[in-house]
Amino acid sequence: MQWFRNYWYRVGGIILVTMMGWLWLARPQLGALQLMTLLNLMALFAHQLEEYQCPGGAPMVINRVVYDETKQPDRFPGNALSIMLVNVSAWLIYGIAIALPDLIWWGTGVMLFSLFQILGHCLEMNLKLKTWYNPGMATTLLLFLPLGWRYLAYVLTHHLLTTGGWLAAFGMLVACLTVTIILPVQGLKNRNTPYPIDAWQVQRFDQVTNWARIRK
Repeated sequence: MQWFRNYWYRVGGIILVTMMGWLWLARPQLGALQLMTLLNLMALFAHQLEEYQCPGGAPMVINRVVYDETKQPDRFPGNALSIMLVNVSAWLIYGIAIALPDLIWWGTGVMLFSLFQILGHCLEMNLKLKTWYNPGMATTLLLFLPLGWRYLAYVLTHHLLTTGGWLAAFGMLVACLTVTIILPVQGLKNRNTPYPIDAWQVQRFDQVTNWARIRK
C-alpha cells in the first residue's frame, strides 16, 4: 500500500503502455465516442506521468497554487494519500465513460472535466507561479484540448444531447471536481499527517518552477 500510495502514477504508466500495445495489435472495432473516451483515459495516464514523474512536482503545485498554502505545502492540505485518491478515483470515472459510451452525458461531463484542466494549467498556475510552464501543461494542450474539442464537436454535430443532457453533463463536471478533487483533499487534510509529499516531488517542484519562471 505504501508503494502504491507514493508511485500509483507509474502503475498508470504501465496501463497506458499496455493499452497502446492492445490498440496497435488488436485493432478493436470501437465506435467514435468509445474510442475518444478510451483515448481520453490514455491522455489522463500521460497527464499524470507528466505531473508526477516527468518532470513531476505537481503535488506542491496543488498545495501552493490551488490552496495558497505556504506554511506546510509539503503536507497540507493535500498529502500523499489524498493526492493518490484524487487521481486514482479519476481512473474509475473515465473508465465508466468507456464502458458505457451510450451514456453520453457522462462522457461529455468527463470531457469537460479534462478541458477544465486548461484553466488550471494554462492560466491559474502560471499566473500564480509567474511561470510559462507547469507540470501537466503540455499534455493538457496536446492531448486533452484536441480530444475534448473533437468529442464535443461530434456530440454537437450529431445532436446527441438534449438540453437536459447538457445540464446533466455540466452536473457531471461539478461531480468530477467534487469527488476527485475537493472531497479527498478536504476530508483528509491534516497538518500532522503521516503521509507527507515525497521529498523528491518537493525538489522537482523547485527545479521546474525555477527553470520555467518568467524573468524580467
